[in-house]
Amino acid sequence: MASKESFVVDVTSDTCESSLVGGKAKNLWRLSGLVDGTCARVPAWFCITTEAFSCFVQENGLSHTLLRVNSEKLSTSAERIESAIMKADLPAMLREQIKSRLTVPPFRDSYVAVRSSGTDEDSASHSFAGQFETFLFQRGLDAVLECVKRCWCSCFSERVMSHRMECGMSTVDLKMAVVVQVMVNSTSSGVSFSRHPLKPLSSDCVLVEAVYGLGEGLVGGELVADRYEVSRSDGKVVTEVEKKVEMMVCGEGGGVVKVPVPLERQREAVLQPDQVTHIGRLLQDLEERLGTPQDFEWAYEGGDLYCLQTRPVVTLPPSCFFDLSVPGKVASLWDNSNIVESYSGVTSPLTFSFVSYAYEQVYTLTLLAAGVPASVVKGYKLHLQNMLGLVRGNVYYNLMNWYRCLMCIPVGDTSKFMETMMGVKQGLDPELEAQLGRIKDSTPKYSLWTKVAVVAGMLHKIYRIDSLVDGFFQNFNKHYSRALDTDFYSLSLTEQVDYVRHLYQDVLGHWEVPIYNDTYVMLFFGLVKKLVSKYLAGSPDEATALQNDLLCGQGDVESTEPTKMLMKIAEYVDTWEYEGLRTWFLSCKGEVLCLLGEEVARVNATRHKATSVSLHTPGSGLRQRKKPSSSPASDLSATPPQDALWQAKMNTIAAIQRFLNKYGFRCINELKLEESTLHDDPGFVVDMVAGYVRTRSYSVADMEKRELEIRGKAEGVVKSTLRWPQRVLFNWVLFHARRAVKHRENLRFSRTKLFGVFRTLFRAIGHNLVQLHLLKDRQDVFYLTVEEICAFVDGRAVSTDLAGLVELRRREYDEYRKGLSPPERFMLRGACGPYFLFPQLLDDLNLLKQHESNASLDPNVLRGTPCCPGVVEGVVRVVTSIKETEGLNGEILVTAKTDPGWVPLYPLCSGLVIERGSLLSHSAVVARELGLPTIVSVSGGLMKRLKTGMRVCMDGGKGTVTLLGEDQAVDSGLK
Repeated sequence: MASKESFVVDVTSDTCESSLVGGKAKNLWRLSGLVDGTCARVPAWFCITTEAFSCFVQENGLSHTLLRVNSEKLSTSAERIESAIMKADLPAMLREQIKSRLTVPPFRDSYVAVRSSGTDEDSASHSFAGQFETFLFQRGLDAVLECVKRCWCSCFSERVMSHRMECGMSTVDLKMAVVVQVMVNSTSSGVSFSRHPLKPLSSDCVLVEAVYGLGEGLVGGELVADRYEVSRSDGKVVTEVEKKVEMMVCGEGGGVVKVPVPLERQREAVLQPDQVTHIGRLLQDLEERLGTPQDFEWAYEGGDLYCLQTRPVVTLPPSCFFDLSVPGKVASLWDNSNIVESYSGVTSPLTFSFVSYAYEQVYTLTLLAAGVPASVVKGYKLHLQNMLGLVRGNVYYNLMNWYRCLMCIPVGDTSKFMETMMGVKQGLDPELEAQLGRIKDSTPKYSLWTKVAVVAGMLHKIYRIDSLVDGFFQNFNKHYSRALDTDFYSLSLTEQVDYVRHLYQDVLGHWEVPIYNDTYVMLFFGLVKKLVSKYLAGSPDEATALQNDLLCGQGDVESTEPTKMLMKIAEYVDTWEYEGLRTWFLSCKGEVLCLLGEEVARVNATRHKATSVSLHTPGSGLRQRKKPSSSPASDLSATPPQDALWQAKMNTIAAIQRFLNKYGFRCINELKLEESTLHDDPGFVVDMVAGYVRTRSYSVADMEKRELEIRGKAEGVVKSTLRWPQRVLFNWVLFHARRAVKHRENLRFSRTKLFGVFRTLFRAIGHNLVQLHLLKDRQDVFYLTVEEICAFVDGRAVSTDLAGLVELRRREYDEYRKGLSPPERFMLRGACGPYFLFPQLLDDLNLLKQHESNASLDPNVLRGTPCCPGVVEGVVRVVTSIKETEGLNGEILVTAKTDPGWVPLYPLCSGLVIERGSLLSHSAVVARELGLPTIVSVSGGLMKRLKTGMRVCMDGGKGTVTLLGEDQAVDSGLK
């Protein structure tokens, strides 16, 4: 039994721990000690502790009831718990203690507020603002006791329990304290923030909001408030007075009622200037003494200022964060242009750790290959380890390290070419560089002889690029073939980790050629851009469009082959002599998948005998059976195996199986190791083929013809504009640019294949960890890092609780997925980690806000980077994920970002508009190869401005999307 003294505490108590009195009471206790009564007062209060609640539960035998929270039926659980609490009797000792408090001044002669005080409430990490119950203007013992029980009930309400589960907080053994406080019958009241919540980085702004009467309508969002911004440095006040029609006051019998504001006061300022200044000074003092930005509720009665409660602003860091002497001053620049195409959205810890190491290893090889001395490269190790960063689960370029590493290369300034390849919307201009530090001043100095040697070496590699690429593929294909023939699931953990290290050393450790080729691309792609701008185009948009057209139709790009392979399957299905095959394929997806599953099982069972199955192409295998030997049957179950329709069906299934055998490692977000592959979900392949059949968008010849027409027209411009000597030089540069871009795409496809191998290998590691009861599911392995896995196997792990680590990260990453996405580009000062905890800070640091607001002078025109020409007028399909593209049928596809896994969708749309990306992003390159009108890097809020079904006109040559307006919109039939 709890002692009598433990049931109630007040301002005179020596300590007030949250576990005993809850967050609200603890903050009141601290506030009472900080406000001395001369500048403001805290209304008298006492707190009914959590021990009182525990005693209530124990005496009424409610422990089992409170533990039975059904996560699937929160509403039912809440009703059951509320009924049990309200029917139960309060302990006599508790009733007496509350009664003794209410019968003495100032409680005896006053209305009181009865407020919940949860043990997690108003803490530095969780506020639970407005989620627990509060009862105002209560009087009398019976009324207060009933409110106490209702406060306890609110601890188990549906909204509170849902919030706790979303935050990964416990839903058992919950306790609630209750604050009883003398009511302030205020003439004005409000809420203030020591830091402006919409300007979190502003160090000079206190925000005050005020209403007439009680503040309940303001915190509940029901009333309009005046707004005051107080300068912390000089006390100046900026006032925004609103029309206030209603206010809340005490009712005749208690409680709160809403009444009209007298007409003559509706447009008057609620507060006088000296009152605003008074609140501002008090709030600054509270922040300084409490150490965190404060959310402060106050009220004026009879000219006196009352402090009702204060709590930390959980969306902002502690006050010392704003003092650069604590986090530091070194600047860093973050940008996710281009890389967002490969690592869209939140990325798993394992993928990031793998990619981060790969970038370090590959770009170390890059610097050495570019002629940077080994001693210099060693000094750049820290920069090479931090080429990438993970911002709230999203992969970003740490751009300052990219600039530093590229600028240490002996020859030329490669930063501009790098910006073009990355597609950044803002270069390192002099003003920005001045803020970030003079990078160039710290780069190594090289002799003329060194520079000449490096240039000669680069030219020699460019001259030999074809043979270097061939050599790369020989080494890659050797190891790739061996990996495909290895059953990773049959290996032990130590063997699996050894295989990871083998691939690191023998494949990633020989990744110089893709880097040589990237240099090749940077050089000649940039030269084409300069020559086109100087001699062939009158405006930047025209130059970009012509450059894209000249690079179109290169052919022999492996990343387009999967789409072409599917189109050939669709052509077979649609052009088979009898209609039965088309009808069956479009209407019987379940049966198609069932037969496909049987075929996959058969092929896997005879894998050792079918060594050449993956080398077949669907085109030849399907076309030779185009004419059936007998008439089709309508019912598969009654169709004998030798029937022509059955044979056509099995031809189709076999062709899809060959596709999966060759490209089944591919998936949406295919460079994210945690993603499911086409092997896992072949339904996507079936849907794509069905889409091509339904829209009859499967003519590879027509697609290639359009590409060549675009390219031929652009070459005609070159021929008619440039004289013979200029044309010879230009065509030589263009030849190298085309070759470099083709090599780049094919080399990138090798990267995709390698990631497929690593995906299978890490899944196998996860399987073994499940077998050892160290993880619950194979996919949990992706919440660990590569180093953590290796350290665990080697005996170097600092924690062996892998399942606990996974659960911790899962909750953290779930919050990232639900929260505000970081901006595309931002700059930080000092330690980066503290910024990443607060998404509002990152949003306030967005360097492209002005760029986005100035994107177009015409509000009906959105502008981006033209990638492939063509004018398309039609309705848009706006999607945030590939799951929303089902039934795509000739609309203009609009999305925030894509990756290579989206390519099969391209033949199903009439145009492609992407919010992110660059001229050399995969989306741009493949779209040019397929001749699909495309615009990337669209500013002006593309995903917010456009909605599915709106009619637009997109010009892929000019990079414009024009909204045609309500009167010109059509009903697309899409919801």
